[in-house]
Formats: sequence, C-alpha cells, structure tokens
Amino acid sequence: MALRVILGGTFNPPHYGHITPALYAADLLGVEHVDLMPCKLAPHKSVSVSETHRVNMIHRCCDTHSRLRAELIELSLPSPSYTVKTLRALNSKHDDTICFLIGADSLYNLDKWYEWESLLNYCHLIVMRRDSETFSPPPAIAKWLRRNAIQDIERLHQRKSGHVLLLNTPLKTISSTQLRNEIASENADTLDHAAPDTIESWVPRNVIEYINDNQLYSE
Repeated sequence: MALRVILGGTFNPPHYGHITPALYAADLLGVEHVDLMPCKLAPHKSVSVSETHRVNMIHRCCDTHSRLRAELIELSLPSPSYTVKTLRALNSKHDDTICFLIGADSLYNLDKWYEWESLLNYCHLIVMRRDSETFSPPPAIAKWLRRNAIQDIERLHQRKSGHVLLLNTPLKTISSTQLRNEIASENADTLDHAAPDTIESWVPRNVIEYINDNQLYSE
C-alpha cells in the first residue's frame, strides 16, 4: 500500500517551521511528497487573510519545493470542519494509506479533538517531536499510546490505518504570530531585500513576494 503524507494547518503564512520537519518525516517514511492541507476556519474565527490568500501561498510553496503538493479537500467540505471528517472524506476518494502529521503539542491535546479515538480508523498518526524534548503526554493519551504506538516503520505498510509512530524531527520553532508581526513591521523594500537571518530564513522567497505584492499582514 502506498503511503501518503499529509500535513494540515492554517498556513497563515506557510513557513519552514511547517515544511522542514514534514519533509524530514517523509524522508524517514520513504515517501517523496508531502501534501499541505489548509484547514477550514470557523466563520467566527478572526483571521488576518482570506482563504484564497492562504491557498495561493500554499501553491507558491509547492512551486518552490517540488516535493510539496496542495491538498484542498477540507475547504470543500461542509462546516463545521473536523479532522476526523476530513480523513474520512480522503479515504472515500483515495486508496492510499494516509500518514497524518501532527506535532507533539497537538498529541498532548488530542483527547480534546472531535471524535479523537476514531482518528486511527482512517489514518496512521505520525507525531513529530524534537530530539531534546521531554515527552510527557497526559495520562489518557499515554494509555492510548500504549495500545497504538509502534516503532517499526514497516508496519505502516501492513495495514491501512491504526498506528501511531513517534518520530524525532528537526523542528524549527517559529511562531506564526511572531512571524506575522515581524512581516508587518517591515516595509516592502526591506522584505524585498530581507537578510538571510530574518524573514527569508523563515518563509520561502516566492511566498514573501506574494505577501509583499498583496500587502498581507500590513499594519
């Protein structure tokens, strides 16, 4: 069974904090591509840019990195949007084995997700965490992991869903809020000539250009 690696997120904007660990995880799994799947946001949630801009920025990322692809299925589903419903819809459209990437912080809060115990009916969960990070999930999650966690990657190929795999990845700590604030504080000329250790070390160049051209996150 072919493995398909999917990373969900707001991607406002997409940055190397998303891309770098996801591609590293895909390498460990022996998978060429990572699908970036923007989440559908609730109408009452305040977001500084439109869904169209988020999608366009993802397409810019994919133009830069040939291993990245856009998966937009969640944006087409009825509200309210929940990960388990999105995974169910993906399973109805594709035969691939879904490896859904999440960070350790999401794992710790997984029992707050809608129908969280059904997630493994539709995917394998791949948890990305730092090598140096102390792993301390809450008791309910720890008990669930004892039933479902595996260490052997090959087992992901043996069944379509049902496993949790913990991977040590080079997570790049970037706050999207901090990043938006940093972009807002820069003028267009500075963004165009960003120093390697500032904006361009966080965001792909053509995404910066898109942000600049559309005056996103401007104060």
